[in-house]
Amino acid sequence: MRGNNHMAHAMKFVDVGQGKSVFEVRNETGTARMTRLSVYPGIDILYMDAHIQEFSCYAHPLPGVFAINHCEEGRIECNFRNGEYLYMGQGDMCLGWRGKAEYCHTVFFPSSHYHGISLIFNVPEAQPLLDNLLAEDRIDLTALCNRFCCDSDFGIIMEENRDMKHLFYELYHVPEKIQKRYYRLKILETLLFLSVIENIPVSNQTFFSKSQVETVKSIQLEITQTLKGRITIEELSDRYQIAPTTLKKCFKGVYGKSIYQYLKDFRISEAKRQLMMTDDTILAIANRVGYENCSKFAVAFQKKTGMLPKDYRRMYCK
Repeated sequence: MRGNNHMAHAMKFVDVGQGKSVFEVRNETGTARMTRLSVYPGIDILYMDAHIQEFSCYAHPLPGVFAINHCEEGRIECNFRNGEYLYMGQGDMCLGWRGKAEYCHTVFFPSSHYHGISLIFNVPEAQPLLDNLLAEDRIDLTALCNRFCCDSDFGIIMEENRDMKHLFYELYHVPEKIQKRYYRLKILETLLFLSVIENIPVSNQTFFSKSQVETVKSIQLEITQTLKGRITIEELSDRYQIAPTTLKKCFKGVYGKSIYQYLKDFRISEAKRQLMMTDDTILAIANRVGYENCSKFAVAFQKKTGMLPKDYRRMYCK
């Protein structure tokens, strides 16, 4: 496919051949692995498996190219050059053109984890092929994308429903022996499915400003570095000069959870790490992550993981 993106941040090709390119990005925040496969002339599939906090993605404008993106796990932030921020979470799908200069962005993963897929269409190359394959069921790719992107330069984010979940689930679980043939069928199925959607299930898509996002990220850093403390929304609002309602809305927009739920999950996640990586007592770990005693910690830990802290340590530290 013409016009491949240029991705910064120590990108390294690790495998190329037979219509497949595998490349990795490594930096101080982690690693991301991307696998790009050519399915038809002008149609590629890109898988991304990221365990990284952020990397730069300087994508040259690609006239006539649009992408259908789906998030299977995690959360992704796109910081566009026009100063706006947009977020996709688990189950979300977005569709948009890649011809705008503002599409260039830095990618940030709020949970340092993301698993997703992109179906990339170069319309001038793909349209003649699809016309031949579909004949009387012809799908106009430009009209299809414009239908979903009429109100936004960057497209829309759609909420997951049962049909959409089925549509994308299978793309993540294809036996290697039949991958290319299966992908070809799924590409056609996806286009046919999108072409007959009558009521587009648009999510509550919200763009956030740079100052709002930077404020929320500073707050996230503070609350995760002071797990023993108890900081209220009002205290954070006063300290960072942001209205409580705006703070709550922006935090959930960036991290996909309320401050309370995010901190609760982070405490358990950090406790799991310490149970595996240290020999410290369960009480010491409980205190460090913000629990006053072992009993409260054990209840919260079991509710989240399905097992007691001592059993978790025993299982994962064999």
